[in-house]
Amino acid sequence: MFNIKCVVVGCHVTTPFECDFPGGINNDFLLIPASEFIMRINGIDETFPANTAFYFPAGTPFHYSSSEDSYVDYFIHFTKDNASRYIFSLPVGQPIYLNDPARVYNLIELIAFENNTVHNNKYEILDNLMKALFLKISESSEYDPLKPHFNEFYNIRNKIYLHPEKEWNLKDISDKLNMSPNYVHKLYKEYFGTTCQNDIIQCRIKHAMDYLAHTTYTINCISSYCGYKNVEHFSRQFKKETGMSPREYRKMSGEYPDLPKQI
Repeated sequence: MFNIKCVVVGCHVTTPFECDFPGGINNDFLLIPASEFIMRINGIDETFPANTAFYFPAGTPFHYSSSEDSYVDYFIHFTKDNASRYIFSLPVGQPIYLNDPARVYNLIELIAFENNTVHNNKYEILDNLMKALFLKISESSEYDPLKPHFNEFYNIRNKIYLHPEKEWNLKDISDKLNMSPNYVHKLYKEYFGTTCQNDIIQCRIKHAMDYLAHTTYTINCISSYCGYKNVEHFSRQFKKETGMSPREYRKMSGEYPDLPKQI
């Protein structure tokens, strides 16, 4: 069973800072900055891109600091009993490059929401959400940052998932990376198991599903927020990917359940 001590969502700091715990802390600590940051590993300060997770069990030393004037992070302090097997495979004090940061942030938001409520099933729900969170993070532990250009591709993919409303396409991405479209296509599929174009579509559909299930935004607005120039194209693609229309999906998901707004 997981026991949440503290969960912070989108903590925004506008002045330089550093956190130094040479003896660790009393609780397990999961840190996921949404900005570039500096983590000290084996006595050496290294800079890591946004959406890189670090896990430190209780008593494990750690030191990190901001690398930019504006810094945002998500973190959870928690304890666990011996039944919590879901984090044993995670590397301790080593970077975990998230392959789906938007979903991870969504889960942390849900954990924060449930942690601030009072009802009979609160702790069971929190335990299951924490299990889902660590299972989701564990999917990313197979990423190999030593592959050529991995960090560049990782940063581009993060930007796609955080800003699906932008006009992403293979040619523009190739220009940003200063590589040929064929080479970008090859490496992108090798690193992420899907093509760049398909990933853009999946990202937009995931965001649309969140908006449809958890907000009262019109379908036309959701279409625009997810990067579609017209609602007809959005509806056709949504049905192709999910098997139902946006309106059908919203009806199936229930009428706007009382959940925090998804990022």
